[in-house]
Amino acid sequence: MSGTLIEVQGLCHTYMAGTPLAQPSLRGIELSVDEGQVAALIGATGSGKSTLLQHLNGLLRPQQGRVWVSGHDLGDPRTDLRRIRRLVGLVFQRPEDQLFETYVGDDVAYGPRQAGLRGTELRERVRWAVGLVGLDFERYKDRLVGTLSGGERRKAGLAGVLALRPSILLLDEPTAGLDPAARSDLLAQLSVLHQQGMTMLIATHNMDDVAALADVVYVLEEGRIALRGRPREVFAQAGALEALGLSVPSVVSIMAALRATGLAVPLSVLTLDEAEVAILAAVCGL
Repeated sequence: MSGTLIEVQGLCHTYMAGTPLAQPSLRGIELSVDEGQVAALIGATGSGKSTLLQHLNGLLRPQQGRVWVSGHDLGDPRTDLRRIRRLVGLVFQRPEDQLFETYVGDDVAYGPRQAGLRGTELRERVRWAVGLVGLDFERYKDRLVGTLSGGERRKAGLAGVLALRPSILLLDEPTAGLDPAARSDLLAQLSVLHQQGMTMLIATHNMDDVAALADVVYVLEEGRIALRGRPREVFAQAGALEALGLSVPSVVSIMAALRATGLAVPLSVLTLDEAEVAILAAVCGL
């Protein structure tokens, strides 16, 4: 399919398969992500989001079904997984836990150094990655990792993945545990990556993050795709989401509350700017 970077067909996965403790995690997943698109995976804890992400950079091989990434069949034992992991960067739920060097610059440089970069080329790659996440290279390259704030550690962990210049970025709960300022800052950096054409797939419980970033949403329930569509289409089904134990973005909740008072506002808005326009239009129309 032209323009499609990720294609998943009939993907199934069972942890501890063949034992009395076997636990199905994915049950026939069908998913596709186009180049430059941001896809969001939402679902209750245990719905299979993280397991799906781990299939997309080869940490897990398909037990049943097919997974293609940039034209590579990840179920084919001949596929070079090292090459896949250079194409697909996976940022775990707490990327700061991936930091293991003493200094920020050394940690960000680790991946490119293993790929063979040295000297000026390595330094410029680190400068590029650190700047991409909003950290000043000269200020942070010699900072002790242990002195960073939570938000700075999250950014440094992301920079270490970006330093490999992946074509696809997978993020597992990227804003979990961040304070509001750090969360807003990180979302702004991810939005810049989106504008620059980075293909991303984000697993998250935060519906406001989805509203801010996603082009398409997949809702998982017990390892199956329960809903899919554009964010406005998915969040318009508040009742279905509630039945799955999920919420809607804050703005959607506010608009629903206003509508319940009799104000004729739409439920399809996702941002504060859109809400402002819709509320003014409704008030002026009274």
